[in-house]
Amino acid sequence: MAVDTMQVQKEVRTIIALLMKRPITETVAMEVETHEGFEHLEIVDGQWVGFDEDEYMAGEEHGRIEFKLLLSLGNHVQQQHLGMVYPGDTVFVLRGSPDDIQLKRRPDLAFVSRARVKPSKGYIYAAPDLAVEIISPSDTPKEIYKKLSDYFAYGTQQVWLVYPVEQKVIVHEIDGTATTYHVGQSIPGGDLLPGFMLDLSALF
Repeated sequence: MAVDTMQVQKEVRTIIALLMKRPITETVAMEVETHEGFEHLEIVDGQWVGFDEDEYMAGEEHGRIEFKLLLSLGNHVQQQHLGMVYPGDTVFVLRGSPDDIQLKRRPDLAFVSRARVKPSKGYIYAAPDLAVEIISPSDTPKEIYKKLSDYFAYGTQQVWLVYPVEQKVIVHEIDGTATTYHVGQSIPGGDLLPGFMLDLSALF
């Protein structure tokens, strides 16, 4: 199949023009997400980040773990009327407004308590109560720490870091404490998710 060179050039010019626009508005950000390969970019300090292909290309293992978490958490939250669980394509703007997005994160899974849920056609302009990040081998400690700091700085109560290779989950709390769970153990929902229990043997 022949490649339409003119069309490709037009596409490249379009995405470059979008990525160069400042401030980054919700309209611009949503348009960027319509372009293949740019769906998972995040915004930090008003600049696009995440251009490394390894950061946003999720494989089967990542998808499988995300689905299991979504199913387990989602069913419990819905049955207990605790709030909403959002999949990995949901954008949380931690700092900024629709006219000037400064900090945009896209956790692999997120929970927002019922009192804080605000239905919207656009992004969520608040931090989730719980953010779940599935860590890939390409994620550096600096990048992981930055995400943790961002979430907690804007009100997230708990962050789960899921490590598929090591088959473990580290639960970080807003007070700075952290607990590591391995296969054979279960993560309790605590005050955030009353009655919830996640068996890691069923996750990995």
